[in-house]
Order: sequence, then C-alpha cells, then structure tokens
Amino acid sequence: MLNNQKLKELMKEKNIRSKRQLSKMSKIPYSTLIYMFEGHDMQVSTLIELSKFFGVPIDHLISKNFGVVALTEKGNIFVDTSNIIEATVSTMM
Repeated sequence: MLNNQKLKELMKEKNIRSKRQLSKMSKIPYSTLIYMFEGHDMQVSTLIELSKFFGVPIDHLISKNFGVVALTEKGNIFVDTSNIIEATVSTMM
C-alpha cells in the first residue's frame, strides 16, 4: 500500500501541487494515481516509475512490511521487515 503521507511530502519538495500535475510530470495515468492514493495495491512497475521520478528507494513509497524467505544450508529463514534492503541483507547472512 502506498504511503500517502510520504508521497505528499515528496510532492511538496518538488513543488507538485496536485495529483493531476504529478500524473503529467511522471507520465503515470491519473486514474492509476487516484487508485493508489485510495489505498489499493499497485503494480510494481508503477512503484518503480514513482521511485525513479522522486529519486527514492521503493520502500520509501510504501507502508507495508516485507516477508522474505531464504533457503539456506541450515534451513529456511523468514525475515519480516519494513525495509527491502534490510530483508535482503538479513537473508544473505
């Protein structure tokens, strides 16, 4: 789910005053942005585009924990975190 507060802060930093303006500047359809702001899940490709547009990691844009299962010699390890990088690093150790 999109972290609306964080996205609004990023928009303010770039002096973007509306979702319609964000749509035009980011080339993400307005209807897609509205859908995301209403709390619906979104496609990863849309998150990637927003991430590139604002120059932030994807996990800055969402408010959801990540669950990662890693297969290791010692068995399966499950890591529950709010940070993609932390989850990845934890499963590599």
